[in-house]
Amino acid sequence: MIEEPEITIESKEQGRSIEKKVPMEGERTDPLEEIASSVREFAQRIPDSIAKAIEKALQGRDFPLMVRVNREALRRIDELVEAGIFKSRSESAAFLISEGIKAQAGLFERIEEKIREIERLRSELKNLVGQEMKPAS
Repeated sequence: MIEEPEITIESKEQGRSIEKKVPMEGERTDPLEEIASSVREFAQRIPDSIAKAIEKALQGRDFPLMVRVNREALRRIDELVEAGIFKSRSESAAFLISEGIKAQAGLFERIEEKIREIERLRSELKNLVGQEMKPAS
């Protein structure tokens, strides 16, 4: 199988070159690639003060989490580190997780609604079982 070369479009914005990958005809866009592309574009546009703000925002990470990722995700995480946007894989992964959660806010709202509904149903079941288990007087 012959691998097609990646096609990129370069544009000049405020004197800075910004590269964007253009999907080949019929090719699906990879959500991870879209996020990485957005981060690269963002990083190329932002001054150091905003980069420091991102770094500062990541300082509130209090909960460690071990996660396994596929090769492509690891490559993207490493790209963010190699580009100097983040100091570590941990920072890079935390940022991508945060951005993914923001991007899927609507989904998480629906999930929260369903969880509340499940909790309500569990409570109803407990009450029902409690009433059925009471000895008849």
